[in-house]
Amino acid sequence: MTVEVRVRGSVDPETELRSLLRWLTADEEVGPAVHGTLAASAPARPDHMGTLLDLISLAVGGGLSAAQLALAIDQWRTQRRGSPRVTLRRGDTEIEVDGRDERILRTVAELLESEEPADDGGAA
Repeated sequence: MTVEVRVRGSVDPETELRSLLRWLTADEEVGPAVHGTLAASAPARPDHMGTLLDLISLAVGGGLSAAQLALAIDQWRTQRRGSPRVTLRRGDTEIEVDGRDERILRTVAELLESEEPADDGGAA
């Protein structure tokens, strides 16, 4: 499964994303089950040098509990100055994590554990 992860409320989102990606891969339980790459949500603008890397495309393996991933992200947030908000997106569902809230962590776990919507190829 693939999950997009964004960080909001930070002056330098790319630095925060790099930090989060290092945190996740260093975690003994989460690291072996995830593979993340920094990506851009939009093509580079012609008036800028380079591309703005503003999300992590996170491939999550089946052996990882969604609750483990949600907890690791929340632990990273609490260690950062200002506790940046983290947005997780899978398909059309998007959840923002901006505080230690059991309900939000459960919702994140449900998002990650749910089946991806079936693509019916446009058939009615």
